[in-house]
Amino acid sequence: MKKYFPVCFACFLVILFTSSCEKDPIGNHADHLSFPVGRSFLSASSVDISIAGQAYEADFAFDSCGGYWLHIPKSALSSGDQIKIRFTRKREELQLFSQLSGYKQDWLRPSPTIDSDHEELKRIAQEITEGYDTNIEKAKRIQVYVVGHVYLKIYFDASLDKASTTNQLGYGTCMNSSKLFVALCRAVNIPARSVWGVVHAHDGLGGYNNHHQWAEMLDENGYWHPMDFGYTTHFDLNDIRYLDLLYAAEENTIIRNRGDYHIMFEDLLYHNDHPTPPNGKLKFRLLEDSRPDSMVVEYSYDYLAE
Repeated sequence: MKKYFPVCFACFLVILFTSSCEKDPIGNHADHLSFPVGRSFLSASSVDISIAGQAYEADFAFDSCGGYWLHIPKSALSSGDQIKIRFTRKREELQLFSQLSGYKQDWLRPSPTIDSDHEELKRIAQEITEGYDTNIEKAKRIQVYVVGHVYLKIYFDASLDKASTTNQLGYGTCMNSSKLFVALCRAVNIPARSVWGVVHAHDGLGGYNNHHQWAEMLDENGYWHPMDFGYTTHFDLNDIRYLDLLYAAEENTIIRNRGDYHIMFEDLLYHNDHPTPPNGKLKFRLLEDSRPDSMVVEYSYDYLAE
């Protein structure tokens, strides 16, 4: 298991921002196109951008919610240009992302749908983790609880439900499971946040286009540990089928205020506060499937000048 800090060693210009997740990380956003690219490209995996068939080196900005955004100035584009973002996912040893100092409290506070201050959730979280000492031990117990308590059921506006509602219902989507996990972790003082991205389809069609949401928690040494509650239930998730794009989806300022941005996947966003495509599809194409060693997926966007 390797550990790394939020610095990119690829041949891109990377801009690090040390502001809170509540602050605007990109700046001059009206003049740029923005697209979330997670952080898997920081290690063996990679992301390549082309505009109208020509390679392009984009700027990357860390949003302090856990992931990076690429942003392309509109001045570099002509109307009708097609932008392609190609992700090469490679098998590698698990990489743990380091928490920047000063952000721990951001991932302990309740938020509108992650109501970690709910009395019943606090009671359950205490009960689940009683007798366990470390954040990882407690988080594993919470993960087991969520997997066993919430069964998959897709229904309209599921993304708007609070974590306490999901706990009461006992069913929900991947977003509901991840929010319940995050809320239970925060209820016992474990920093946690959701992860929003794409996962390889399990429909036998070979696609790589299904929206998915999982989560990660912070250990006492300042490293984030990812896990899921559906496709796989491995702790310390390390699976090239998963492509991370956006961190803290329910709490990320760029998503909440996306009317102020030109976001490249705007047509895929459903609710103001929740990046949820109605049909679960995110317009990614699977270009190469050489699992378990590598996968190549691509997102395309046709730019039309305003």
